[in-house]
Amino acid sequence: MNREDEFNEKPHENEENINEMEEVETRSEEVKEEPLYVEPQEKTDSYVYRGGSSYEPGVEERRRKKKFSGFSVIAIALIFTLLGTSLGVYGAFNILPETDFFLNSKLGQMVLENKNETPTFVATPELLEEGLTIPQIVEMVQPAVVTVSVQVPGVTGWFNPQGGYSESIGTGFILNEEGLIATNYHVVEGGDEIKVTLYDGQEVSAKLVNYDASNDLAVLQMDENIKVPGVVTLGDSSNLKVGESVIAIGNPLSKEFAGTVTSGIISATQRAVTIGSNEYNYIQTDAAINGGNSGGPLINARGEVIGINSAKIATESVEGIGFAIPINTLIDGLDALSKAQLIIGIAGRGVDQETASANDTVPGVLVMEVQNNTPAYIAAIMVGDIITEFDGQKVTSVEELNKAKNTKEAGDEVVLKIYRDGQYVDLKLTLRERN
Repeated sequence: MNREDEFNEKPHENEENINEMEEVETRSEEVKEEPLYVEPQEKTDSYVYRGGSSYEPGVEERRRKKKFSGFSVIAIALIFTLLGTSLGVYGAFNILPETDFFLNSKLGQMVLENKNETPTFVATPELLEEGLTIPQIVEMVQPAVVTVSVQVPGVTGWFNPQGGYSESIGTGFILNEEGLIATNYHVVEGGDEIKVTLYDGQEVSAKLVNYDASNDLAVLQMDENIKVPGVVTLGDSSNLKVGESVIAIGNPLSKEFAGTVTSGIISATQRAVTIGSNEYNYIQTDAAINGGNSGGPLINARGEVIGINSAKIATESVEGIGFAIPINTLIDGLDALSKAQLIIGIAGRGVDQETASANDTVPGVLVMEVQNNTPAYIAAIMVGDIITEFDGQKVTSVEELNKAKNTKEAGDEVVLKIYRDGQYVDLKLTLRERN
């Protein structure tokens, strides 16, 4: 937006006074009967000095006889004022500090007290370009990034009576030489068949080892015994700084864009975001993340994976707001996630103390469904039961129940305390791996 300025010219307020002064000077010259005109002489100096005054040969004699004008008086007064100020400043800094009067004053005593102290210097932080270049990071990490494709059963209907399958695409990264792969749980959730496409284009089958739905994490295992093209290095997401450079590698939209690299910075380190019924503490980044990037690595300037790309704000009015799960969340649960998933065989819902009091029951995990031919089915757990303890450990949510279960091994026998019809019942249950 341009701003227009208005200028109003006003006549000089001292214009009349200036005219009067000129008239007085003219009359004064007439009284003295001095000649008004000096015969010009031949010029001998071709230089004209321009500035506060000028010198021209031939009129020097007349200018010597003129009185000081008002401007000359002001200029001389200003020069003396500046000279006096300079002398005063010089005296204050060089003469006054050496006098007894100054040394005996409060200011002088303060100066003497601090004279021997070492001065403190404030240094401007240096801007250092630390780490690898983006091409170096890509060369280091990209061989360990894979495409994860899952066959998801379609919904049957009038126009699709057979149901059929659709393919869902995501990303993952290889954790070790044995072919263990980390990704998001929502990438493989509900899938019947999992395929992994490696960096060199080779496609292999994989199976779901275990998952943590509450943190949206899953670990896959490649079925075939092959030499992996690369393995990632896991970093530490607890020391991240806003503004730190990061890159993302993944497969946005489809397999055709496999291995896409985007770069940006960390916009926030602990961004609380609610998706569905779960709240996540994400790393926020402005590196481009799109559908299909889910499960891929977010990498720092040292080539370490510090996050798992998982979500973005997907509206037309928003650009550059993506989210990644901190890698420490995966590291903390990796021991349990690397083991085969143990099943109880129920679908449940947590009942906290407030809900229990409102419904005249007890806190625990309410059994909503019992699956056939599972440990829960064999142990005679019933719909409507509330599991209050798992092998002596109190539970009030599905997450707590799964966490307790993941400390066990296949074949372990555990005791579940059940609240049923106003009474507590202990049931023995033998855990097994998911088929």
